[in-house]
Amino acid sequence: MTTFLILLPGPMLGYAWAENFTFLRTPPSYNSQTGAFTMSTQLTNDINDFGRAGACVMFDYFVFDATAGQTLQGQVQSGGKEIFYMILQSPNGLYRFENSNCGRGDWGLVEGFTSQTSITWIAPENGRFVIIFLTHRFYGGIIFFTVEAT
Repeated sequence: MTTFLILLPGPMLGYAWAENFTFLRTPPSYNSQTGAFTMSTQLTNDINDFGRAGACVMFDYFVFDATAGQTLQGQVQSGGKEIFYMILQSPNGLYRFENSNCGRGDWGLVEGFTSQTSITWIAPENGRFVIIFLTHRFYGGIIFFTVEAT
């Protein structure tokens, strides 16, 4: 297997790439040279745990195509805040998440970490996928996401 690093500047603004692996959508603040981004999207509810309306989930996401058996390996770091991530089929999985009740639902495997972790995921089939990074309530800190595709 050949490993492709994808922390190179892409051919178009907002794209990270590696020869045969491209993020079709990255967070608006994503820096393809450093892997840094901030979560810019939120899910809101009518009444939160404190009895008032507000953001219940902050998130952002990367969209990519993968072939069956392709492995996505990456490192992700945060500033100590508990961050979660999940990989869903897109666009249906992303649509369901964005229209959920504060992210509640059966999303399959949702992993969490507080400072850094490794991600290893194997594409179950050919298709378009989305990796969503999220946290409960507001988080304005920087997250670093660097990946390899094999």
